[in-house]
Amino acid sequence: MVATPAVLGHLIDWALIALLAMFLQIALLLYAFQQRRRRRRAEILNAENQERLDLIASMSGFGFWSWDASTDQVWASAHARAVLGIDPNAPLLSGTVLAAIHHEDRDDVLDTITSSVHGKDETERELRVVDKAEIRWITVKARTYRDAKGVARRVTGYVVDDSQRKRSAAELRKLQQKLTHLSRVALLGELSGALAHELQQPLTAILCNVQAAQLLVAKDPPEFDELNEILAEIVDEDKHAGELIQRLRALLLRGEAQLQRIGMDDLVSDVLVLARGTVRERNVQITTRIDEFIPSIQGDRVELQQVFLNLILNACESMNTNPARDRRIEIVAELDAQHGVVRASVLDCGRGIDPDKLEQVFEPFFTTKEQGLGLGLSICQSIIAAHGGRLWATNRSDRGAAFHFTLPVLVAEEQAPAARPMDQGPMP
Repeated sequence: MVATPAVLGHLIDWALIALLAMFLQIALLLYAFQQRRRRRRAEILNAENQERLDLIASMSGFGFWSWDASTDQVWASAHARAVLGIDPNAPLLSGTVLAAIHHEDRDDVLDTITSSVHGKDETERELRVVDKAEIRWITVKARTYRDAKGVARRVTGYVVDDSQRKRSAAELRKLQQKLTHLSRVALLGELSGALAHELQQPLTAILCNVQAAQLLVAKDPPEFDELNEILAEIVDEDKHAGELIQRLRALLLRGEAQLQRIGMDDLVSDVLVLARGTVRERNVQITTRIDEFIPSIQGDRVELQQVFLNLILNACESMNTNPARDRRIEIVAELDAQHGVVRASVLDCGRGIDPDKLEQVFEPFFTTKEQGLGLGLSICQSIIAAHGGRLWATNRSDRGAAFHFTLPVLVAEEQAPAARPMDQGPMP
């Protein structure tokens, strides 16, 4: 049978179609193979990048993460999962991460997410995570990325395990507290003779008054008016001895810092009661000048008493070679409204400080005393720094030295009228 031209044309068309289909199949296979190679290369590259990222994270202590706001999907590096205590293979959603956070800190996390979504681009928080019944501290930092309309699309950041730093800081605080307490005990050792004399006075007065009262009671008839006066004196002397013992007990007890509202005039008065015996013994005159409307401060009363007491005793020591009539200390406290601090100063008229050693006097174990440990001023500086202030020394223009320190005023304190100095006169 002879094929007609029409049939041959159809056969050629089908052959061309088949050939085209074959070429198309080959092209698709080549494209698929090429895409597979590209995908494989991308997977290898992604794995290598992930390995590099994990290596960097493990070396630096950072764990990286990101959150897709539209899908609620969370990506976290291996180190981030380890820091959060999340299974390496667990699928991540925001709820999974939230479950790893300590229940008392979850509200803070939700507030952070809300603030990130609604306007705040960068946030940083300290949080606790629970990992196998162990509570650890972490620091989380996040940055929000938005689209052209300002809608949050993605939040990325890092986490750092701060547990070791927290433990080290806590141990350092305990050591500092022990050292501060030992310094306080040594300080009271210097005062021991004067304090014993200070306590002996009211006790002796009580004994004499009791003996006098016994004589008055033995009279016939008893002299009740004079007896009442004697009993009132006994009560006053007993209160004085009790207050002194309470202040000594507070200084000797060791404990964590107790922040409270303190008036500068009350603080100075308490210290002068403790120092009174030594001041009298060394024939030192103390005058105080405290701003009448000075705001309260917040701090640990005992630690701040220690600072004042140390500075007063050092001032007394510096005037040992002065004639008895020329031993004067002035305590000044005034408001520095511009910087929001109270500035206190203890000024003496002693031999002053070598200008080259004005900073050195605060170094540990530096001392100009024969029996000194060289820790008093260093510890005082640490106490003031812990209260958010600064302690420094200067030489007075005429003679003597001045030690100054600042303490922040309470933020909630209402602004008082302009300060007016109030001279309380010399201490008896």
